[in-house]
Amino acid sequence: MPLDAEFKLVLYPEESGYEIDLEKLEEVLTENRFIGTELSKYQYLVGDDFLSHLTFMGCSPNIELEPQTDDKPFCYIALNRSGKSQFIAGSNLKKARCTYCKGEVSKLDVNALCAHCDKPLALTKINWRKTAFVAKVWITIGNIYELEAIPNDALLSTLQRTTGVQWKPAYIRNATRRDIA
Repeated sequence: MPLDAEFKLVLYPEESGYEIDLEKLEEVLTENRFIGTELSKYQYLVGDDFLSHLTFMGCSPNIELEPQTDDKPFCYIALNRSGKSQFIAGSNLKKARCTYCKGEVSKLDVNALCAHCDKPLALTKINWRKTAFVAKVWITIGNIYELEAIPNDALLSTLQRTTGVQWKPAYIRNATRRDIA
């Protein structure tokens, strides 16, 4: 049964069309002890060095690193892949601006035109302020609240060395997905 979380920290490649074999991604994350025991296909418990790959904000983060007997949410990692690029956002989506006229993007229609200048809204070019992204491959860290943790440079550098592309974080609450060609 696939795990799902209301709050997620997501790592995704900056190049929205980038694809990588999930086995290769699994291999490098296992070697770096970021992921641990497999719960189901491409879903894992956190690895022994998970905490050393993130910087936690505040004085006492409230995360469970293992499944609990009382069904309390716990932190897990999932590797995700889609055949098409996906626009992924959630209920925490922040207002964005058109890359041409800087007008506020208030309605999200995939491949839509800006309501202010009638130019196409390139979802991959808009600064979603870490609350949305477009990707074919991404890593989900479930049950991490918004800005509770940020990936450290070592983790992002490992992903970049492995894939040849830069990776970024986003914080998604109650995710929704839409295909974009």
